[in-house]
Amino acid sequence: MKNYFVLAAVFMLPLMSCKKDNPTEPEDPENTAPTVPTFIEAPENGAEGTETDLEITWNASTDADEDPVKYNLYLGTNADDIVGVASALTVTNYSITGLSLGTTYFLKVEAYDGVTTAVSSEVREFTTSSSGSFTDSRDGVVYGTELIGGQIWMKENLQYNSASSYSYDDNAANDDTYGRLYEWSGVSGAIPDGWHLPTDDEWKTLETTLGMPTGDLNINGYSLPRGTDQGTQLKEGGSSGLDFPLAGFRSGGTYSAMDNRTYLWVNTTEGSNIFRRRLVTADPSVYRFTNPAGDFAISIRLVKD
Repeated sequence: MKNYFVLAAVFMLPLMSCKKDNPTEPEDPENTAPTVPTFIEAPENGAEGTETDLEITWNASTDADEDPVKYNLYLGTNADDIVGVASALTVTNYSITGLSLGTTYFLKVEAYDGVTTAVSSEVREFTTSSSGSFTDSRDGVVYGTELIGGQIWMKENLQYNSASSYSYDDNAANDDTYGRLYEWSGVSGAIPDGWHLPTDDEWKTLETTLGMPTGDLNINGYSLPRGTDQGTQLKEGGSSGLDFPLAGFRSGGTYSAMDNRTYLWVNTTEGSNIFRRRLVTADPSVYRFTNPAGDFAISIRLVKD
């Protein structure tokens, strides 16, 4: 038994030596995280008045272990709970479209390699502009838009050439400045998707935002003054930014009152009468009144749904 043990030990020594000189599976080194991504093209932190359509780009992250890197993009209005808008991106750019006007957003991008916890860029806070634009896909006309009183209004009168609508003096060259004039029967067919004719209450919200006293809001009469200077604010060059032109009207085939006054359809009825708003040159009031539709063709200004 003694000799057998010695022999076994002799045979074991080379085997042990061989294992030491030629390790079969070395231990994997600790996996490393990708480098932190940094923005190249993105709103500056604290930026105000940014566009509602943005192209976001960032520097590519690298990984010491040569693991493939992917990216998650987050965007939201709650700093404590930013929503993921894109995941597992293999590119370093992303287009963001259709942000809301006058809204504060928070933006970040994460990089991950599938093994380690994701690493995040800085969080960028920015606020979009209160002004934007809308393109009517039916004819390609572009309208400015303005957020005011929590509502988004078009900054120009509608000029879509629909049934029962007219260019002032039958001259299409007037449409760009004044918009077209619409009979009540043709209003619903003229409005693009995503927009609507403002109601009486939506007009009151606008007027309240511009400072009209509460006691004046429900005054109803063609020639009964309302408010202080809200009409001045609404007309071209006024502080509201809505720039209502004095577009005149059409009745009985005759055009009248361009550059003197304007009338606007309101999406509220009272019996067989329809509400309107009236603005007059050199007059600070916003007049509110009702009349039957008749054959009058007047202006349309729209609010976003």
